[in-house]
Amino acid sequence: MSADFAAVDGGDARELVAMMDATDAWPAVQAARAWVLEQAQVDSKVAVDVGCGPGTFGRSAAAAGAVAVDLDRSLTMLQETRRREDGTRVALADAARLPLRDGAAQLVRAERVLQWTTDPRAALAELRRVTARRGWTAVTDTDWGTLSVDHPDPRAAERLAVAALGWVPHARFARDLERALSELGASEVHARTDTVVIDAWDPDDAAQYDGPPGLPLHSIAAGAAPDLGDAVDRDLDALADHARRGQFSAHLTLVTVMARR
Repeated sequence: MSADFAAVDGGDARELVAMMDATDAWPAVQAARAWVLEQAQVDSKVAVDVGCGPGTFGRSAAAAGAVAVDLDRSLTMLQETRRREDGTRVALADAARLPLRDGAAQLVRAERVLQWTTDPRAALAELRRVTARRGWTAVTDTDWGTLSVDHPDPRAAERLAVAALGWVPHARFARDLERALSELGASEVHARTDTVVIDAWDPDDAAQYDGPPGLPLHSIAAGAAPDLGDAVDRDLDALADHARRGQFSAHLTLVTVMARR
C-alpha cells in the first residue's frame, strides 16, 4: 500500500495508520507538540486539531486539561480516534471549510496537513478564522526541501530528494509559514525547527516495504519525473542493500510556527 493521504477512506487504512503512529513517535514530532502545548497553556481551553489522524495530539491536549476537538476529512481516521478514546469530540471536516464559528477555540493547530491541501494559504486563513482573539494558531509542516538520505551514490540521493518535491503538493510551504501568518495579521509569531533522524530500515520486513517507519520511500519515489522512474527504482534497491548492512540514515526538518490571533 502506498502512502496516499488523499484517499484514506478508499480501502484498508491500517498501514497508513501504522505509518502515522510511527511518525507520532518521532522525538522531533513529540518535541514540537510539547512546545505548542506549553506555549498555548491549554488548561480549561478549547483546543482544535485539524487533520487529527488517529487523535494522538488531541489526547495529549486533553491530558493537559484542554477541551479537545479532533477534526479530519477522513471518516476512517475519526473512527480510529474514537476507537482509541471513546467519548472524544470528533467531526468530519476539511481544512478549507471548518464547521466552527469565528473565534471558536483558544488553540487551533494543524500538523503536516497544509502541505497536502489544494490551497495552503487559504487553509491557514481558515485556521486563523476559528482561532479566538488572543488565542493561538499553530502549524507544523515538513520542509521536504531538507530531505537527505545517505545513499552510496550521491546522485541517487539527489534524485530521491527531488522526487519528494514532486510527491508532496506544497513540499516547501513550511518555509512560508512565518511570512504567511504575518501577512494574515498575526502577532507574536514564534517559530522552531526540529530535525527528524531515521537511522534504521528493514526492507525485508513486510510492514516496512514502503520504507522505514514514517518515511514511505517507495511512495516518495513515485514523485520522480517519468524519465527517471527506472533510475529511482534502482536507487531504492541499492538503498535497501545499504540498509541491510545497517547503514541507513535519513534526515528531515519540521517547522512549527505559532502566532496570536
